[in-house]
Amino acid sequence: MPGQPWPVLGSTALTLAVAASAGLVAALATFRAADQPPRRAAALVGVPVAIASLALWWVARYSAAYPFPDYGSLHVLAGWLALAFVVLAAQVGLAAYAFARWRLVAGPVAAFAAVTATWYYFLRIGGETDVLWLWAALAAPVLLAATALTVGIEYGARRAAGQVEA
Repeated sequence: MPGQPWPVLGSTALTLAVAASAGLVAALATFRAADQPPRRAAALVGVPVAIASLALWWVARYSAAYPFPDYGSLHVLAGWLALAFVVLAAQVGLAAYAFARWRLVAGPVAAFAAVTATWYYFLRIGGETDVLWLWAALAAPVLLAATALTVGIEYGARRAAGQVEA
């Protein structure tokens, strides 16, 4: 049977609590950035969340003395890190943009869900493979699509009701 990842913090409940707290901070940051122009709000929320999340990925592995996986070369690792950074910033940035521009409630909700899921994944180490490339290749596109879908559905519904303008 393949090895299963284990929580760095010692328990699944504590891991989920920390991940949900990070998600709550991201959602609150989305609210806080709403007084900024939409693109600035996206950058003000998306970039720090991406940096903090990738720092968490590194700290979790370093603090647990878990060997970093062999990506083949530092260039390949840099590519996965860059992809993860862009997708993380896009997930939360899209949510912040939607809230700052149209006050869509789906924005902070999507930011909470995406950050919580990401931090939960990143706080678990071990198993058969490293979570970074697996997250970037599989989970990240799903989370980004879910963020876009929830924001898009609310935008469409509110636009049909005449509550938002293009």
